[in-house]
Amino acid sequence: MQPTNITPICIEYQQKIRDFFKWNIEDDEIVLEWLIENISKVNPIWNLKNRERYFTELSSKIKSKNNFVVIGANVTENEILELSEDDALIVADGAIGSIIKLNDQLIKNVICLVSDGDGMPHISNKKIENITILLHAHGHARKNLNYILDIWKDWEKPPKIIITHQTFNLTKESVNFGGFSDGDRAVCMLHAYGINKNQISLKGFNLEKIGQWSGLTDEKGKKEKLKWMGKILEELGYDL
Repeated sequence: MQPTNITPICIEYQQKIRDFFKWNIEDDEIVLEWLIENISKVNPIWNLKNRERYFTELSSKIKSKNNFVVIGANVTENEILELSEDDALIVADGAIGSIIKLNDQLIKNVICLVSDGDGMPHISNKKIENITILLHAHGHARKNLNYILDIWKDWEKPPKIIITHQTFNLTKESVNFGGFSDGDRAVCMLHAYGINKNQISLKGFNLEKIGQWSGLTDEKGKKEKLKWMGKILEELGYDL
């Protein structure tokens, strides 16, 4: 599935961050392999053919839009209420809760949700059924992924899952857009498709404060990840 029409962005940071936290790439690879092997067993709708179709649909949607708003975990009530029916939204994990709570009419505007499965309880809300989700496999995600897939599998219209990862494996079953944490991966995904910075607006990105819409998290580790997110976004030209 790693397509030739996208160029992964800031992919080198994935190893830099693993080295910083002393994490092993083998753990990322193990969870990726587990997810690929088991996802269609959880629900046959998530077979490779369908996931390739979801990817094609996502690519078409992104190419059909001119401007995007990426929603992060620090998004405020006013920022959500200021969004319009014309905005194309890319949402980082638990931040989908802000849209569900404050303006659920905009769920239809969500091009995709970027998640590693820890945006609970927000990502378990059935209001997001049938949404496209870039579901991210990494070494610490297996428990959360297993848990949320067990919830989604029973929905009448399960999410449209595209598996993403942070390894060097060029597998047809998944894609590496670059970046590392949910927020910067969402931005890197757009850049990987060739979307320019001036077409992208960031809402709810803060390098100092853990957002109210963050999922289950280790506070100390999260703050270090925010610093790395800042480095990635700075390299892409954003001033937070």
